[in-house]
Amino acid sequence: MCLGGVMVLHAEPLITLQEADGTDKIKVELLRMEDDVALLRRADGQEFSTPLAYLAPASREEIRATWEKHRKMLDQTLGPLNKALGHELFASHGNIWNEPVRDVAARLGLPRESETPFTSSYRMYAREGHRFAGAGPKTVVAYGDHLGRTLSISVIYSNKGDSLSTVGSGEDHFIENGKEVDRSTLDGAMTYDFEKVSGTLSAVLGEPSEQRMLGQGNRSHPARRWDWNGHSFLLTRVEGEYVGLQVVRADFADGGGRFARVSDAEMRERLKASVVREENGDVFIKDIPMVDQGPKGYCAPATFERAMRHAGVAADMYLLATLATDGGGGTNTGRLYEEVAFTTRSKGGRTARRIELRSLEPSKIRRYIDKGVPVMWEMCSLGLYNETANARTRERAGVKDFAAYAEKIAGEAKKNAPRLEEKDNYHLCMIIGYNEVSRELAVSDSWGPNYTIRWIHVEEAEAVSNGGSYVIDI
Repeated sequence: MCLGGVMVLHAEPLITLQEADGTDKIKVELLRMEDDVALLRRADGQEFSTPLAYLAPASREEIRATWEKHRKMLDQTLGPLNKALGHELFASHGNIWNEPVRDVAARLGLPRESETPFTSSYRMYAREGHRFAGAGPKTVVAYGDHLGRTLSISVIYSNKGDSLSTVGSGEDHFIENGKEVDRSTLDGAMTYDFEKVSGTLSAVLGEPSEQRMLGQGNRSHPARRWDWNGHSFLLTRVEGEYVGLQVVRADFADGGGRFARVSDAEMRERLKASVVREENGDVFIKDIPMVDQGPKGYCAPATFERAMRHAGVAADMYLLATLATDGGGGTNTGRLYEEVAFTTRSKGGRTARRIELRSLEPSKIRRYIDKGVPVMWEMCSLGLYNETANARTRERAGVKDFAAYAEKIAGEAKKNAPRLEEKDNYHLCMIIGYNEVSRELAVSDSWGPNYTIRWIHVEEAEAVSNGGSYVIDI
């Protein structure tokens, strides 16, 4: 049995491992032990099980002693910590980084929002009375990595974006039926939430340390930090903006909030592999993370989060919204773009740029789509536009004669285009595909899985376009 490997950065107990014949002495992480079989992780992240009988006597004793000490620590704090959080965040082994994110999300009651081969998210917009660490969150999100394991947990409490409520989600967001809440209470709510969460965690984990963390955009913020078993709880209050709690890997917190970067070569291959080409001429990008903006005017932050995560850059819609959104919505997309451009460059080595699309013809769009880069598109999401996109998407699924279909919708588009020139319902969504035969564009909105892909004719799209577009390129 060849173990191989080198030293690792560890969240779990680090032990010396040596085979019974005295060879291959290495350092590994001890993840779990049951019935004299140890689950271990090497420096390259590979996990493997080995019976203790295969190991040298000194390694057997070290594993048993280390696991007993580790279990005592877990037994003393795991139960009280889960109780303080108000949820079973941690299973009996006490490490969410070794778990599928879907299991952690299930314990927290978070429905799946999106799952692709490289990233996943489970998001809940909390109802009145819901509590996490003693205070009432507005949203709770669990993010997963490319292996499906838990990457981080994000909890947002009082924030300026929740000072305005709307009727509902999806297309209903544009119904003007919200009401302004007295924003003078925001500071008081933020103070309460911050101190309540801080007190809850300190009662179990002791007094926090203080450090600065890189946030979204060109900003860093002070954070209170509590560490437990390879996990860091980071509590941040940004004046006039939000109170947030993140649960992240301790080594991520040590690095001040910088994720490991995916190489350009690997990302180019990943993006190119996401492009689908159908026999009917459809070309579109699959596996773009879905982010449901919920009942908020967060179309721009949600769309930027989707594009950033698609390009391998970690992002959080709520935190992006604080950069360029007034209370309740109304994102300044230009300002948000500037902040995102800094984040994509500093965190992921990617380039966010504004592009001018004088025409939305497939021949102008394909240069981005063909390499797996979605176009973030400023437009007016009018009622007729949405009715047409919904009906057209349903209809084309059963089309047999695509040439006849193309001729039919061209006539419809000519009639619809003059009726789609009203400037209202300003929106940001994605162009993710095209069909040169039918002159259609594939569009994706941040309204949940039913809006992953819809189709609209170029003439109709150009009628509602505002001209501004953005890409995160490689």
